[in-house]
Amino acid sequence: MFGLFDKKYHNPELLEMIGHTQERWFAFLDKLENRMHEMCTAAVPEIKEVFNQDTDPYKRAHGHMLMGLHGQINQMRQKANKTKEESIFYFIDRATTQLPDFISSAGREYHDKLRIFRLDCINRHNIFEEKIAWYTLMLNNAVEEQDLETFYQEQLAAFEDIRNKFICKQCGGNIAIAKIFFIATYITCPFCQTQNTFTPSTGAQMVLHQARSLAEQRTAHLLKAYEASKPKNSQLYQQYLRSMFDEWNKIVPDMATENEKFYQRMLHDHTNSINHY
Repeated sequence: MFGLFDKKYHNPELLEMIGHTQERWFAFLDKLENRMHEMCTAAVPEIKEVFNQDTDPYKRAHGHMLMGLHGQINQMRQKANKTKEESIFYFIDRATTQLPDFISSAGREYHDKLRIFRLDCINRHNIFEEKIAWYTLMLNNAVEEQDLETFYQEQLAAFEDIRNKFICKQCGGNIAIAKIFFIATYITCPFCQTQNTFTPSTGAQMVLHQARSLAEQRTAHLLKAYEASKPKNSQLYQQYLRSMFDEWNKIVPDMATENEKFYQRMLHDHTNSINHY
């Protein structure tokens, strides 16, 4: 297909295909980025309005809206990844198998052209990924960031005020609550062994809902250091991820086992994304 049988290897068809494929790839990412820009800039005022009008303390309407927008961005990412695999990497693999050996002068020339083509396409995709990160951050920061640390400390103080005031429903004995709970929990009376249901306040229940966001606020400086690194420093991201989950586990220790499984999945996904190439 690419002039294999020429005595002196010369393949203008391959060079033309490289140029056209790169142009189509760049144009494809341009369209995705334009669509993402239009969607996100139009969504920001709506996000603010929904957040301000949402009377639910958990801001679920706002959360659902953000989730939907993130889902659309992720669809664009998946579409780009699929096109990269099918239209770029497959084309390179197919072309490489039909070139002269790399040790020949003609082979080196055309292998180098494919290598440069591959790097140019990957670098353009990296720009696309950076824009995804930027627009995702823009959506997340569309509303003024809540002071989750102050809210959390207020809930700890409120718990300290009531932890020794819980009364057994059966015998009336005073039950000291050993630690703060974020969901309804059975507490055994030390006097009559009756199981009492301790229901935390709405504020305490919201701590569980906000725990990850609070952990991310506490470790935001580490994430910024990673995002500012050029090229991206994987060790900085791993440092951020470990620190964020450590803070998350401090806030809600009962979730530590499940959180560690989540941490391992995120670390695995990040490592795979780096080693893919």
